[in-house]
Amino acid sequence: MAIKNPSALLARLLTEPAEQTWLEFKQNRCDPSEIGQCVAACANAAMLADQHRAYIVFGIENKTKRKVGTIVRLHDVRRGNENFMNFLGHMLTPKIMVEAVDFMEGETAFAILAIEPSYDRPVSFAGVEYIRIGENIKKLREFDQHERALWLLTSRRKFEDATAAAHLSEQQVFERLDADAYYNLARMARGATSEVTRTFIQRGFIKDDMEGGYDITNLGAILFAKEISTFPSVATKSVRVVKYGGRDKQRSLGEVSGGKGYAIGFGGLISYVVENLPGEESFEGGQRRWQSSYPEIAIREVIANALIHQDFTISGAGPMVEIYEDRVEVINPGNSLIAIDRIIDERRSRNEKLASAMRALGLCEERGGGIDKAILAMEHLRLPAPEFFASENSMRIVIPGPRAFSALSKEDRVWACFCHCVVKWLKQDYMSNASLRARFSLPDEEYQAVSIVIANARETGRIIPADENQGNRNARYVPYWAR
Repeated sequence: MAIKNPSALLARLLTEPAEQTWLEFKQNRCDPSEIGQCVAACANAAMLADQHRAYIVFGIENKTKRKVGTIVRLHDVRRGNENFMNFLGHMLTPKIMVEAVDFMEGETAFAILAIEPSYDRPVSFAGVEYIRIGENIKKLREFDQHERALWLLTSRRKFEDATAAAHLSEQQVFERLDADAYYNLARMARGATSEVTRTFIQRGFIKDDMEGGYDITNLGAILFAKEISTFPSVATKSVRVVKYGGRDKQRSLGEVSGGKGYAIGFGGLISYVVENLPGEESFEGGQRRWQSSYPEIAIREVIANALIHQDFTISGAGPMVEIYEDRVEVINPGNSLIAIDRIIDERRSRNEKLASAMRALGLCEERGGGIDKAILAMEHLRLPAPEFFASENSMRIVIPGPRAFSALSKEDRVWACFCHCVVKWLKQDYMSNASLRARFSLPDEEYQAVSIVIANARETGRIIPADENQGNRNARYVPYWAR
């Protein structure tokens, strides 16, 4: 993000007790190759120090931090016949954002290089990776622990930490983010504005822009935007809900898109989807009641899962809910990080800060345990098991509507058997013929029909006996990966 107020930035940097690994003070020395090495070293140091930017400041005496001014004009510096910034551009790998600012305070000149770290891999200059150790620039390969830590950090690009809106006043921040929604969901009393600001910084919803203002992060925008369309980086990530009049897309009955951040709009989103689900009318005590064919908790957990695990780096695509007469489909951009057979029991989030915030606000299950909870709710209503379809750029979860056991295909029965076995295993229990009969709501007389399902599940490698020496009667089973 462009520097808006270099004097305010300089004042903020001078509040640091001394030079930092991500902050270098200089006076007039500006050899292009030396500065190039320093840029790479400071960029890597900023990543290790969890700083959003590194800085090289000209015109400051190092030891005293006294403002002495500089003769350096970054936009006039050349390396041979080449402009300095162009030189940096092709000597740094990978390409990173480096901003140069020359400015005056009265009659005293200063210059600042602002450097954004890489979210791809450690930064190198002329093919060599550098790091700042104290005030010294060293080759990264000489420091194994720093090198390993950098590779680990740069392999995890954090969309949540990136800036959605820059250089805002405190008032402007809360004109665009709904702080009341946060405190209502957190069940906390809202304090003074300064206290709210500190809380939002601690939670990663906003950050100090180092110039006397604040930046709203993508995390803050996606959760608490009053109008999500006003943030270009997340504008296409609102949730679309489409209802169709049949089993395909030929006849659309309506479409809506969310306009608010996920935390603000989640409750309304779930209510809207549930109200539009297929169901049936019943009469209780002389009153007409509408009963949805789907458990609300399953709808809630599957949608929350899609929001949390989507790939925000895929442009132009957001989560989508499609309601058909016989099923509900929930799609999110980004393929699954987990193999389909382990999606019920394994816990891995693409957007850990978003997941953590939504868990803390009571919007989803702890540590991503919502899928097994959804399956249990569907089993309670004797619905078929949800299905998971991963492609290169999307993940689709299908929540089927009611179907009798006799209407299920062999594959559907085996998949439901496997899912039932997994959720039993998660409860430190075993699947049996009896438990699977109860799952399908079948009487004892259907023992043989369920035995066939179990045999098919074993043949396809989905389940295995809990004890290799057990007999057929009272046999118990676990998922194939359980031992």
